Amino acid sequence: MTEPPSDVVDRLKTVREELLTDGPPPGRAWCDAWTAAVDDALVALAAPATARHARLAVVAVGGYGRSELCPGSDVDLLLVHDRLDEADLEPIVREVVYPLWDVGLSVGYAVRDRREAVAAIDDLDTATAVLDLRPVAGDRGLAHQVRTEAIHRLKRRPQRFLQALARADSQRRAKAGDAAEVLEPNLKDGAGGLRDVQSLRWAAAALVGTTGIDPLVPAGYLAAPDRARLHRAYEALLAARVGLHLVAADRQEPGKHEQLRLDLQDAVAAHAGYVDRAEHDLAPHQLLGELYLAARTVDHVHRRAWALIDADVSRGKRRLRRPTESEVDGFELVDGVLRLPETSADRPGAAGDLTAEDLPVRLFAALADTGAVLDRRSAARLRSAVDAGWENEAGHPWRWTDAARARFCDVLWRGEVALPALAELDDVGLVTALIPEWAALRGRPQRNPFHRFALDRHAWHAAAALGDLVRREHWAVRALGQVADREALLLGTLLHDVGKAHGEPHSETGVPVAQAIVRRLGGSEATAEVVGRMVRLHLVLPDAARKRDVTDPALAGEIAELVGDRSMLATLHLLAAADGRATGPGAWTDWTAQLVDTLVTKVGAVLDEQPPEEVTDGSDVTARDAIALGPDLGAEPGVVEQHLHLLPDRYAAAVTPRAAVRHALMAATRPGPTEVRTRVTPGERRVGDPDPVPGTRAADAGGEVARQEPDELDVVALDHPGWFAKVAGVLALHGGSIVAADAFTRRDGLAVDTFRVRPPEGVGGSWWAGVEGDLAEAAAGRLAVRARVARKARAEQRRIARLPDVPTTVTTEPDASGRSTIIEVHTLDRIGVLYAIATAFAELELDIVVARVQTLGHEVVDAFYLRDAEGNPLDRDHLTELELGVRSALDEL
Repeated sequence: MTEPPSDVVDRLKTVREELLTDGPPPGRAWCDAWTAAVDDALVALAAPATARHARLAVVAVGGYGRSELCPGSDVDLLLVHDRLDEADLEPIVREVVYPLWDVGLSVGYAVRDRREAVAAIDDLDTATAVLDLRPVAGDRGLAHQVRTEAIHRLKRRPQRFLQALARADSQRRAKAGDAAEVLEPNLKDGAGGLRDVQSLRWAAAALVGTTGIDPLVPAGYLAAPDRARLHRAYEALLAARVGLHLVAADRQEPGKHEQLRLDLQDAVAAHAGYVDRAEHDLAPHQLLGELYLAARTVDHVHRRAWALIDADVSRGKRRLRRPTESEVDGFELVDGVLRLPETSADRPGAAGDLTAEDLPVRLFAALADTGAVLDRRSAARLRSAVDAGWENEAGHPWRWTDAARARFCDVLWRGEVALPALAELDDVGLVTALIPEWAALRGRPQRNPFHRFALDRHAWHAAAALGDLVRREHWAVRALGQVADREALLLGTLLHDVGKAHGEPHSETGVPVAQAIVRRLGGSEATAEVVGRMVRLHLVLPDAARKRDVTDPALAGEIAELVGDRSMLATLHLLAAADGRATGPGAWTDWTAQLVDTLVTKVGAVLDEQPPEEVTDGSDVTARDAIALGPDLGAEPGVVEQHLHLLPDRYAAAVTPRAAVRHALMAATRPGPTEVRTRVTPGERRVGDPDPVPGTRAADAGGEVARQEPDELDVVALDHPGWFAKVAGVLALHGGSIVAADAFTRRDGLAVDTFRVRPPEGVGGSWWAGVEGDLAEAAAGRLAVRARVARKARAEQRRIARLPDVPTTVTTEPDASGRSTIIEVHTLDRIGVLYAIATAFAELELDIVVARVQTLGHEVVDAFYLRDAEGNPLDRDHLTELELGVRSALDEL
């Protein structure tokens, strides 16, 4: 007896709810249970139609065809028939598909005649869907016939399909980013994600005539051990995807969910059974770490296989035995793949001899020289050797000699070209075999939007950035000339953050670990000592530049005492720049670089026993260049000179010559009491920010990516209490993200403020026109800034609730000169933060002497130099009220 569709719908709804609330753990078992439930429902729903039409098949395709239905997956169907009329097909769709929509499922379907289904594989998406075909109900023979004919057609003409698949892979990976290290990985489409494995399965159909990973092994595209590695990695990624969908369902968030957002990671980790093991080993860190390593495995296997597939496609035929094209230091190069030659026992020490003590370093150099990937069989041999560990007293035969360390450093000094080679060595385990302490860093997430790389990859990128700096930047070449121990500089840059794997403060916990690694590499005690000091002091320069008045002579004296000598100052300067560039676009801006450069100049003067306030520094250069540039921009030199004369030295240390001229022109005549003058300078689109780890957008696009610098808003008006807050408020109510700000007051009472702002995505030039118009209204007292910001903040509550908690901290200290009080506010970034803080200052009639505003991902770290209405530092009672006012203002957001 046919079951009523309503009963089928009710039963499937019940099963779905049970699986969502009390189903198997995230992973394959959950997918199997949900796939089986949908199969049962379709069999029941299709029973009347399949009874009426013998040549009809209801077929699962795509993820459903692979039996990988996740909680939020689409149910993709193909209704295959043999010459049925349109009048017969319409009721079949109503009977089979419509009830699934009543369950609330997202169903995609196509209805095709057998011949149409086979012909449709000329479209890539259709072809890949058919390759995952699985009959569910009806004529199974018809379904298998479609799949067999489709594969036969692809295998007869594989080039077109494989080329289209390769292009789609490249475009997908470039768009979704690298799942192996980004903060919020795309589990499905990212480089190293689920789709990369599926791509290999589909390629097998055209290459060997059957879909799957296993057939690629005897065909020579994968090594035998790759099957188990890929399976483990794929299952880890699939489990995380199921967990992600379950959390989204719990929160009733509609839409597709393939990106493991930061705000969902704790809940997904809990679903997957992870628990906090230590303060620096939290459940979401464990989840992300395992996903990163799984994605790296997928990415490496995918790239090695596709290197061979691409070679065969371009050649038009398959070559199982690939002859050597050339040799590189004894290693064989063929089709962009580097392989270790097979070595007999009577040839010890040859390039393929795994017992050669310098093998890893020579291989590192050869990979960097050629840009090749490691041969699949060679990778398997090396991985087996690492895992075996050569059960003898010495363990692995590889040794760090002075020559090996020198060669390793030489390759690192080459910059970004060393990164793919490092990734290859890391994949087969050679990095941790040579440096066991590195295991704690591998794939370790930093879970901070300020950082774009996992911990180990950040270290690699920092070392590479150093190498590129000293070849491309004149200041870096000069700084390198002052460094006494260049090996220590490179190793310290590589190891500066190792403490993050051992708890905070990482500048302290990392010292013994970094020094132990240097000693393992055979470095001298003197080098180990320098590296230890670098780790301990690596945050001193960038932190001081972002939070302190870099022109303060007392600050220069403090840092000079910490640094000790010119060599360490130059070392830390280079480290700060390399670290910042490897961290993310917001970590090392032109603004930051200029502040650090000014600070280094002042500290250098102290070390040279010169008065820091008299030394020629960045501010003097800015002033000189601004006066010279003035006529080109329409400003008389005297106007620029007078403008600079009315401002403190720290102004010229913080702005560019071009900005100084802009400000001079804006302030050339005195504005009226309610007049505000504004100018917007669009941020530059910079190309050349290296991001060359294999599989990332930069690597796929030729090694360069473009990033958009923030726009700059200059504001000149008569200064009055609360004016800085009003500007911040107007930007907030328009949705602009203030990533940095500088506030200055001329001696004639004019406020000269610069805000670095990222407008909301997708807005045009009219957005800035709206901001400037509202600034004029605010200056005239015709805009309820406080009320409007409060309303905007309330509308943002849902977005804010998704972000990890950032406790608000307010710290105060006297500045080194004793003339001001420094207040630092650390809190969650949200609409109106700077406005709220500045409003609290205005209420207490405090003067902002210096503002150092920075947004680091979802966190705000703002520092201000303040004086009271009489120009004095704040006393204890004033500080108490200040903290109360700031916290209260932030709580209201």
